[in-house]
Amino acid sequence: MSPTSGAPDLPRSGRILLMGIPWLARAIDKGRMRLCGTLGDYVFPCPMDEEILRVLDLTPAQFLEILKGASGDEEILQDLSLRISSLGPGDWMRLDVFLVRHSRLLDDQDREEGRL
Repeated sequence: MSPTSGAPDLPRSGRILLMGIPWLARAIDKGRMRLCGTLGDYVFPCPMDEEILRVLDLTPAQFLEILKGASGDEEILQDLSLRISSLGPGDWMRLDVFLVRHSRLLDDQDREEGRL
């Protein structure tokens, strides 16, 4: 799916930050996979996708619409830039806590997907 994922059928690591947001790269990849019908055993939206989308004040359907209209990460991030720039200190703290709270799961995913 992405050059950083290591394989075309794997979403990127949830630890990758896009514009400072964890999990966003993975949610983008899984959303694209869903739109292409190649999601396989992955789930979109999973609870972690939904958690990140809530911080961005997006529903999964709205997020998929953004993905449909974009040709790559740059366009997606451009579409999300206003939402991201308007995040407050509490939102950024929630994103930091997200990484800590899900650290073990992120390690397990990276191991299972051959990144560790």
